[in-house]
Amino acid sequence: MPARGLGASPPPTSGGLTPPHSPHHDAFLCLDDPYIDIEVPVGPFGAVPGCEALSVETQIQACALPELLRDLYDSERSGVLTHRAGSAQRRILFSRGLIQLAESSVTEEGLGARLVRDRLLSTGALAEAERGASGTVALASALINRGLIGKEPLQRSAREVTAEIVRAVFAEERGATEFEELGDVPELFEADVLSTLSQLLGGFAAMSGFAPVREAMWTIANPLRLRRPTPLPLDRLALSRTQGYVLSRIDGSSSLADVITTLPAGEEEGAIRFLFALLTLRVVEYDPPLGDGPFRATDLLRDHADRSALESLQETLVGQTYARIRTQNPHEVLGVAPHASRTAIERAYEEAKGTFSRDRLVPRIQDRFRAELALIEARLVEAYLHLTQAERSDRGADGRSRAHEPGAVDVDSLLLRPELDKTRSRVAQDEAAKVAESYHAKARQSMRGGDYHNAIQYAKLAISYNGSDARLYFLLAECQVRNPEARWQRMSEENYTRATELDPWNAEYRIHLGRFYKKRGLPLRARRQFEEALKLVPEHEAATQEIAALG
Repeated sequence: MPARGLGASPPPTSGGLTPPHSPHHDAFLCLDDPYIDIEVPVGPFGAVPGCEALSVETQIQACALPELLRDLYDSERSGVLTHRAGSAQRRILFSRGLIQLAESSVTEEGLGARLVRDRLLSTGALAEAERGASGTVALASALINRGLIGKEPLQRSAREVTAEIVRAVFAEERGATEFEELGDVPELFEADVLSTLSQLLGGFAAMSGFAPVREAMWTIANPLRLRRPTPLPLDRLALSRTQGYVLSRIDGSSSLADVITTLPAGEEEGAIRFLFALLTLRVVEYDPPLGDGPFRATDLLRDHADRSALESLQETLVGQTYARIRTQNPHEVLGVAPHASRTAIERAYEEAKGTFSRDRLVPRIQDRFRAELALIEARLVEAYLHLTQAERSDRGADGRSRAHEPGAVDVDSLLLRPELDKTRSRVAQDEAAKVAESYHAKARQSMRGGDYHNAIQYAKLAISYNGSDARLYFLLAECQVRNPEARWQRMSEENYTRATELDPWNAEYRIHLGRFYKKRGLPLRARRQFEEALKLVPEHEAATQEIAALG
């Protein structure tokens, strides 16, 4: 499939982007709509590494071209990449993987039109140079040989034209792309890494069909890290302020969302495209990677599709369980028979709890269904406690079920029953205290992580099982006070006060309540709490300092 200089019918003997046909021209790559079929016949140069044969849906089209260009760069290939979209044909010349020059059948995008627009060349001089010149390379050679323009300004204009054509190729929504391997490439201008990288970044910024990629990238929580050593000289590029900031945030611990959410809304799109470019060019990588080998958009989109499917299943499960569990009795909640053994109850409880455990639910489901999951978890615990306590009450002192001895009542049993009732009550209280402590631990963990919403929910659940623990009200107040709204401030005051009532010997609770009043502009109430703290601990340093500060 020999390439032809634009506007010439026979293959040119010189000029154009492509030299005469050679045996090596049989090796080619092609991308076609509505599917992409990358064909890599075995030839003298072999296949371009990473460009294995594949057929994927149209949404991958936007990513196949950038990855092809990256693979050409990595494998240092020389040849012509031709992109056809409708009547437009654009061609990019590669020399050892670097972009050297580009041309377009769209007249306004051509080198000649650019030189005239920039007033570096007159229309007449351009017409004279174009006589007998087929293609951009021949035109540039004619301009230099006739002394119509200097090589330096011509090279600068040629690079600007090339950058525009690369952006135009990236911006096309549909089209067919072929890469033709060449043995010898005319090197009118010296290609370099910096200009190639700059042109590719410009292409990513103009890339069409980016919406699925953007959506998929938002869902990946894996941290981003720079590859060491960095394969491209980013430090020598003239990056924008946003791009420089994004690079500074890639530290191996921040995800894309961590980086992007700190930017103004108007800069988010450009930053995501820049990150996608760095991922594609293998400057940045996910930790851990999304798949084996180099970053591929197919891995990204496939992972997103899998996550979306899982989210849909989990959303349905949570929604149905929440609607059902509110009206079910304990046996129905755990799915056990009315006279199930303790072993069966415990097994059913562990299975149900595991289904809705935090490590099994994707983050979006955890965030969207916080209230529903909290209720499901509480109902499972309540059902477990109810059934295990009922199972104990159905057994006599000898371990046999009373259901099989309906008439067996004796004096010893009657005398023993009050003691058993006391024991059962203590067991129930112990079980409830354990559950409350578990929720308290979860509340503290959420609070330490800055997740105050979940911390409040867990604290409330803990209080529902043990309403006499001052620590729970204090933790609840510490979370609520962070919300400046008046109703949240009132709730935090009530819970601080409740903590001091339940544990009147804790000076720290008094200090925090005093600071609460001080911040609210109530110095008399604040002083009273600090004085109460000093009564409990006469040498309390913080209380002494706070009273002195009040004057």
